Amino acid sequence: MRFLTLRRVLLVIVVIAILASIAPAMHFYKYFESHVSTDDAYVDGTVALVSSRVAGTVNNLYVEDNWTVKEGDLLLTLDPRDFEVRVEQARAELARARQSVDQMYAGVDAAESGVRLAQSQLHQAQIDWGRAQQLKSQGVVSAEYYDQAQTALRVAMANSALALHEQSQAQAALGPEVGDTDHSRYDRPIVVQAEAALQSAELDLTYTKIRAPFSGIVTHKTAHVGNRVQVGEPLMAIVPLHHLYVTANFKETQLTDVRVGQEADVSADIYPGYTYRAHVDSISMGTGASFSLLPPENATGNWVKVVQRVPVKIVFDQPIPADKPLRIGLSVEVAINIGNTHGAFLSSLVQRHFDRGGERIPNETLKEQPIPPVNPSPEQPPAQKQPLGQHRQFLRDLFHDRD
Repeated sequence: MRFLTLRRVLLVIVVIAILASIAPAMHFYKYFESHVSTDDAYVDGTVALVSSRVAGTVNNLYVEDNWTVKEGDLLLTLDPRDFEVRVEQARAELARARQSVDQMYAGVDAAESGVRLAQSQLHQAQIDWGRAQQLKSQGVVSAEYYDQAQTALRVAMANSALALHEQSQAQAALGPEVGDTDHSRYDRPIVVQAEAALQSAELDLTYTKIRAPFSGIVTHKTAHVGNRVQVGEPLMAIVPLHHLYVTANFKETQLTDVRVGQEADVSADIYPGYTYRAHVDSISMGTGASFSLLPPENATGNWVKVVQRVPVKIVFDQPIPADKPLRIGLSVEVAINIGNTHGAFLSSLVQRHFDRGGERIPNETLKEQPIPPVNPSPEQPPAQKQPLGQHRQFLRDLFHDRD
């Protein structure tokens, strides 16, 4: 009797347990039917490798590893003395160029005065020659006087031609006139070149102060005071904390219903039990193996089919909480809700923001700029096709020159 009662109690417990597990089982069944998940996912982000644009020696260092910096903060400085000397040299070259332009203007003025003097002498020589010609016809003067007047006229004509040539030479050295205002006096190639050299030297001087391109955490610092750095040499890296995203490598068999814009849940191993809300931003155009250092050669040797994985970019919907910060490279698990399959399969939500011009979508991009339209430059109009006759004439002239 006691055994029968125990069996009935156990049966009731089993029935209650089965009935109680129906709802959770249905919930988990619907969840797994409407979600795809993977643990092959890692935190990723835009890492800025800070480098120098000029070669120099580090004389001051203002940050250390794992320090927080803001956009525009001074990270380090290079010894500016060499660049200050170049700036002064460029300023002196600019002043010399302007003096050269002043000398050219003075040369043009002197050439114009010489032209006026030669023209006056030519006018007087023409008058003397005309008077000598009249007096000779009357037999008043000798032939020698007439010859001297004629020679003086020819000399005056040659001096006038020489003065005009010197005027043209002085004007050619100065260049064509660009106006009579003060700001156009030094609008000459020699001055423009010197100004460009000065601007380049001033830019190089500003490059001795290296600042943070955006806010983040300093890491992998290799610069030290006294180091001689070269152009493009990585000095440190800055990792943004608020512009991280997740790269999840899903199996190709899981991407059948994955679309851009679908909701995703991200859980990090470092914070058990906490879930980050995110969405699918874009899906890679190729598998991870295709872009590896040594991609597989499936057309050679024995072939074994292997399920490939495709990187999927997951972007957080909200800023990452300050008490649960993520770091690049952390392992996470991603689950995507594939219930809505109306989104795009490849395009990114970041680009779609520019296309529709609507509300800003959260993404990891620091400073977005719209893609400019592809239009022909007004300074470079499209080349026009020349008539066939011109090409034939060009060929005739070419072969004629060769002959």
